Amino acid sequence: MKVSQALIVLYLAAVAVNIAAGQGSGNGNDNAQYNVGSGNGNGNGNANAGNYNGNGNGAYNIGNQNGNTNGNYNLGNLNGNGNGRANTGSGNGNVNGNGNAGSNNGNNNGIGNVGDNNGNGNGNANGVGDPIFTGFAGRSFEFLGQPEHYYNVMSERNHQISTKLKVGVMWDHNGTYMEGIGFHYRSHKVVIELSATNPDTITVTLDGKVLNIADNQNELDHIVESADVNAELTINWQKHRTDLGETVELQTELMRVMVWVTPAGTVDEGGVMQPSYLNFDTTLLAAPLNNEMSGIVGETYERLLAGADKVSDPAHPLYIADDFQFHGKYEEEQYMMAGYFDDGSHALSLLGKKMISASRRLLTATKVAFPLRAGGGRENSARRHLAEGMLANSAASSAAVKFPIHASGYGVVKTSVVADKVKAARSSSRRGL
Repeated sequence: MKVSQALIVLYLAAVAVNIAAGQGSGNGNDNAQYNVGSGNGNGNGNANAGNYNGNGNGAYNIGNQNGNTNGNYNLGNLNGNGNGRANTGSGNGNVNGNGNAGSNNGNNNGIGNVGDNNGNGNGNANGVGDPIFTGFAGRSFEFLGQPEHYYNVMSERNHQISTKLKVGVMWDHNGTYMEGIGFHYRSHKVVIELSATNPDTITVTLDGKVLNIADNQNELDHIVESADVNAELTINWQKHRTDLGETVELQTELMRVMVWVTPAGTVDEGGVMQPSYLNFDTTLLAAPLNNEMSGIVGETYERLLAGADKVSDPAHPLYIADDFQFHGKYEEEQYMMAGYFDDGSHALSLLGKKMISASRRLLTATKVAFPLRAGGGRENSARRHLAEGMLANSAASSAAVKFPIHASGYGVVKTSVVADKVKAARSSSRRGL
């Protein structure tokens, strides 16, 4: 038996023992075993949100520094495995399968080679598939984000919309879905989340108190008056709303927010069944205080006011490429929050803060007609609900903005125009996790 064959037999036996024993979350196992040399199989399987990343690297090599730094910082599963094994030489199968949002990237590189520096640097920073937001200016984009984290979606002086993301496994990658929506209005806080016991349904809490719909009822109406001003928040929760299913509608003097659940069972383009997730649609009924909004979607309001001609001009500061990717004023992690509600402490939130500039240009009734629309999610069929508003606002300019305006975001998209943008996004570089 050749030396290489004997080494592979020993490796398979070792793997069998580890599988039988169980390895926790399954990241970073079977690295740096039975090597001749030093520095093999280091730095694998760290800081992953998924399972079975960075395993089986740097084993049974003759030489130094084989199979290092594989399978780290991945959102998906099975990235950066089986690199740098049974090699003669140095530096084989290193830096593979890191920083991926998807699965099965950067595996089995640098194995069975004679020589140096084989199979390095493959399968890093790949994958798309995230909540698809549509801003007030009418452009759609994916927002990567990180699962189990909260983000500032939209805020102004008396309102804030936030979201919590979760992992979604798709046909060739992992992405993120929205599993919770937070709505902060003056002193009131509403949380809408997928139910822990039945994720195809939602739970609603108001100021920490759980709301319930009677077993024999389909709808719950709740009105909350603000103690400090002459304003109110209305909550309408329907178990079955036409075209949307289970839906919660929130309305104040400034905006109407609709949140609805897409039950588990939808199928992506690769045939993989998807979990349940939330979508939302926000309609501005009037101009926010001082015409200022912030957040992932909120900041697109400024682009709407600037006009389509400015947003489409690469020389303008508010220009955004129409490439289906997120082009925010800040980096993605800067929109991250500690929870659904920040009580005005978040650097990019306007909630509860004074006006930034008293000299900022104000809208006039002759230039703006409300409502305006924005939102996010992953449900393609819900685009029918937004189509009229989107088409009306696609050519908005600073000379004539008609309200309401809307923004939204959806997921598995089948229209050819957006599908082409998705493909382009997958082939281009984008920020990793």
